[in-house]
Amino acid sequence: MESDSRSPPARELMRRLFFAFLLAALLAMVGGCSTMADAKAAKGTGTVRVYERPYDVVWQAVLATVQDAGLRVASESKGDGLVLAEGGVGLFTWGENVAVYVQDAGGRVRTRVEIINKRVLATNLTAYDWEGRLSRALDQRLAQ
Repeated sequence: MESDSRSPPARELMRRLFFAFLLAALLAMVGGCSTMADAKAAKGTGTVRVYERPYDVVWQAVLATVQDAGLRVASESKGDGLVLAEGGVGLFTWGENVAVYVQDAGGRVRTRVEIINKRVLATNLTAYDWEGRLSRALDQRLAQ
């Protein structure tokens, strides 16, 4: 049987360092979580587009685009101009929380859309960029 050449104090130090690292990693993951409320509260920080289309047309396009993208609509309120959606957990992501604000931008044919994407786990660098994906898809849908 082989003996461990490290002294008992060295083994104890290694054990403590390992558990300290494990605790720090766990705190970083838990402390970096976002919720749907975080996405909703981030209004004013997302990707904004203004479309020369009536509110009702843009609202329907937003709903269709979000659903076609594979996001799960958690809630929608046409009166408030807000769609909340979730991206599911996948191979490269822990999921995302998405808020889409739709507002009349003045006149009868200008509508402002803001898309906000928050990663469920802030340290998840491979999460999907829903702001970019949804903006491009909405641009294509409304260009027709």
